[in-house]
Amino acid sequence: MADDGSTLHEKPLEFLTSIADSGGDCGGQVVRPEDGHFRAWCTCGNWSVEVDDAEEGLRLARIHTSQAPH
Repeated sequence: MADDGSTLHEKPLEFLTSIADSGGDCGGQVVRPEDGHFRAWCTCGNWSVEVDDAEEGLRLARIHTSQAPH
């Protein structure tokens, strides 16, 4: 399996459990298709965008997490 930096490809149950237990932190970001565009959002609840393609959603998610307080 190629290492593309996605935990979801390796251990989906553990990944989803960690998101559920994040307590408002940036524990996970999602980019999913929705009505002809993509919606990207974060488990922190403070970030959500609509974009034209998944790559842009991923790029913006990376920017969001780099700016999030640690």
